[in-house]
Amino acid sequence: MGFEIILTVILIVVIVLFVLSFIGGFIMFDLTLKPKSDKNIFKKKEKDITNEQKQLHEKLLSWTNDNMDSVWNISTFDNLNLKARYFKGTDEHKWVIVVHGYTSVGWHMSAFAKEYLSKGYSVLMPDLRGHGISEGEYATMGYYDSVDIIEWIYEIIKKDPEACIVLHGVSMGAATVMMVTGEDIPVHVKCVIEDCGYTSVWEVFKHNMKRMFKLPAFPILYTANIISSAKIKMDFKEVSPLKAVSNSKTPILFIHGDQDVLVPFKMLNILYENASCEKDYLVIKEAVHGEASAKEPDTYYEKVSGFIDKYIN
Repeated sequence: MGFEIILTVILIVVIVLFVLSFIGGFIMFDLTLKPKSDKNIFKKKEKDITNEQKQLHEKLLSWTNDNMDSVWNISTFDNLNLKARYFKGTDEHKWVIVVHGYTSVGWHMSAFAKEYLSKGYSVLMPDLRGHGISEGEYATMGYYDSVDIIEWIYEIIKKDPEACIVLHGVSMGAATVMMVTGEDIPVHVKCVIEDCGYTSVWEVFKHNMKRMFKLPAFPILYTANIISSAKIKMDFKEVSPLKAVSNSKTPILFIHGDQDVLVPFKMLNILYENASCEKDYLVIKEAVHGEASAKEPDTYYEKVSGFIDKYIN
């Protein structure tokens, strides 16, 4: 009888832990992959945004509205309507697609757009699925976004068959453009700038669970991954910019701030060392996540321009 009681208690404990792990997995899935939700744990709360940041955002949005020429649309393979702002440059065939990060929006990339416009580039500034004015409920961390960016590439080529295209992404946008390079893409894409991208979604989630909540990957990350695979057919381990760059034939410039704790600085070396393409890198000292271009703008854009000039005359 005693043995049966012990066995029953063990079974109950296992069931409770199993249920709790799935509850935790559902919570993690909802709090991380719904960028428009106010409950998203990575989304800045209104009270945490400084007046200086608010003023900067107002300037960026104002510049965007004053300078964009039109809004483009595409329909995705899963019937989402995605939108991108278009800025016409002075050079007929030079193009750049600037790709924003997680919980961000396209016009947050306006400083980059302004820089490229000053050099004659036409700029396409998409809102990724689940962000901004594009449709979608979930962020896919570069997984489906890379497919969407390839569609935007073909939209450019339709309008300009002689287009020479640069991809420039920050954070999740960097992961997205890296994943594009792992695909069979048109020769019109001449090079890629990735700024503070991660090696894989699994690794960056695992890192931030430990950093923010002192939690191990097991069991919550594992159950969140099962839920993600079931609900949106996205396996965290398959969202791997590292795997993509190891197959890339497109030149890549890797950029990272050495004080980045959200996407750890060590990921720069892992990505760079494993990239199979022509490549270069830039480290911005004292820069935190996503702030490399603001920390040292002259150094940043000089390196970017020098790299691009090797591939676009």
